[in-house]
Amino acid sequence: MKDLRHIPLLLLLLVAGCACAQDPQESKYDLRYAFTAIEDATLYSNLRYPIPGTFNQLLLEPSFRLLRLHRWSVASSLASVAQTYGDTHPQLRVKEAYVGLSAGDFDLTLGRRIVRWGTGIAFTPAGVLDPPRNPTNPTDRLNLNEGRDMFKADYVHGAQALQMAYSNAALVSGTTTLHDTAAMRYNVLVHGFDTSLIAGHDRNDGAVGALTFSRVFGQAWEAHGEAAWRDHAAVVLGGKYTTAIGVSFTGEFYTPPNIAFFRDGSISSLAGRQHYLFVQVGKWRLRELPGWKQWDLDAYMVANLNDHSTVTAIEATRRIGHRSSAYLHAELPSGSKTSDYGMAPFSAATSLGVRFQL
Repeated sequence: MKDLRHIPLLLLLLVAGCACAQDPQESKYDLRYAFTAIEDATLYSNLRYPIPGTFNQLLLEPSFRLLRLHRWSVASSLASVAQTYGDTHPQLRVKEAYVGLSAGDFDLTLGRRIVRWGTGIAFTPAGVLDPPRNPTNPTDRLNLNEGRDMFKADYVHGAQALQMAYSNAALVSGTTTLHDTAAMRYNVLVHGFDTSLIAGHDRNDGAVGALTFSRVFGQAWEAHGEAAWRDHAAVVLGGKYTTAIGVSFTGEFYTPPNIAFFRDGSISSLAGRQHYLFVQVGKWRLRELPGWKQWDLDAYMVANLNDHSTVTAIEATRRIGHRSSAYLHAELPSGSKTSDYGMAPFSAATSLGVRFQL
């Protein structure tokens, strides 16, 4: 079964090869590609257990998209990862690999695709097909999220859109909890509110219904939210404010029911409904400070309001030329040793990395 995970990639390479073999005068192609290389080293401080104190990752991430006559498309995004944590473990992740067809108001997609139906930043109970959201890494900073294997049909007409998808879990890793999922999403713009109604059915976890919204107010404010029902209600409410000098403040409140589908692995089944808070402040390009326009700063905190545990993260990035950057990322958990975030086996995790993009 493990070898079957590469079948979507092999099919795409075959389709792309057949397409490129045709006479270029008969059709027009648009090829776009990208390549990212990341060297990321993490040092763990004050370990509670006798485990390695360093974790090194080398990531090579190529991607391409071939569009023919603005109708047919073939795309793939890979991540070759070499992780060293005591021993070195190389792996290949197929993040996306799909073929698509556009015909009028319809778009059809077959293969592995990343979709994001949720509006939440750190939490997304309504994202039934979204990659799992990690509140301590809300931006997926190493870009390692993998899509779901699915057939998806989109219909867009004016301010309305209807999406239907069926995801098959046969090719995913046996260590995940994903199952076959059927879902649909109706999206419409109503009085400035980008609103979606979502319904789905998971083979093992039953039916889910959800509502999402987002709304921009003027030039500075944005509000978003989600409500999902899966036996009990899970709710996210959030917003963002951007100042005139480009400093952004983001906040989210999330309350999931303590059921198997939503429960964090560190939470007791007897703990009851949980409540989380996420706050973030960041600035892209410190243009107002001489000599600092190549710097980005970002800081965020996620807290479990029930057990008062938190994780605080700070990241500084320095761009070097047009294609390279270096960064420092630090995570600081706090709380009791039995709490949600305080049970981390370290007092701090500090990552240094360099990134090259082509």
